[in-house]
Amino acid sequence: MEEKALEEIGLTKSEIKVYLALLELGPSTTGPIITSSKTADSKIYEVLEKLANKGLASSFLKGGLKHYKAASPSMILEYLREKKKRVEEEEASVVKILPSLLSLEKQAAEEKEASLFTGARGVKTPFSGIVEELKKGEEVHIMGIYEFGKQFLRAVQLFHKNRSEKGVKAKILINSGAIETAKGLSSYSPVEIRFMPKDIFTPAVFLIYNDKVVISLGDEFTMFVIKSKSAAKAFNSYFEVMWESASLKPR
Repeated sequence: MEEKALEEIGLTKSEIKVYLALLELGPSTTGPIITSSKTADSKIYEVLEKLANKGLASSFLKGGLKHYKAASPSMILEYLREKKKRVEEEEASVVKILPSLLSLEKQAAEEKEASLFTGARGVKTPFSGIVEELKKGEEVHIMGIYEFGKQFLRAVQLFHKNRSEKGVKAKILINSGAIETAKGLSSYSPVEIRFMPKDIFTPAVFLIYNDKVVISLGDEFTMFVIKSKSAAKAFNSYFEVMWESASLKPR
């Protein structure tokens, strides 16, 4: 029950196991944590750091050894509040850039339109549109993937499954911290994945194909679809610059 609830709010399975182990053990060195959570030695520090970044764990020195302890379960509510605040800030950022995107150089023969899709069902429409409009061998460029919550991740996985089955290629730029998501998406060929520099974190996910740009707020279940050749061209140019500076492994 606890694991399912924690997974629903966006914690990975590894983070959940380590957090629950910390709650049961109390302040502890990594040895007992590894044993209790059944986490690999090579992964334990990475998982503990992620929990610390989310405010759910901390560390201190005792007897010359580094110990770790879980934050109070009440901090989970604080984590959710911070997550909600980040989503609101991301949405505000997208709202700010929408006018400039829509005011890009007009082309006389170009048809332009913008649409908004919300909710778990609503966001399926832009995803389906990409698969339907692209032919086998054509590409969609995706930028800004991060560790999604469980519900939105299912929608993303379904999209990539359908894309893969049709033979549509994806070139994906992923935020450096989204290692688990990258592993999952790598199975949906044809696909190329690169990691953006650690100091770059996009405020939303951008999907560019044909003459369209899809801006997704991820776990907020909100998507903007802009139909504009000039906008798609501008975003693709930026994507290519970022692609050249990206790496095959997080850095």
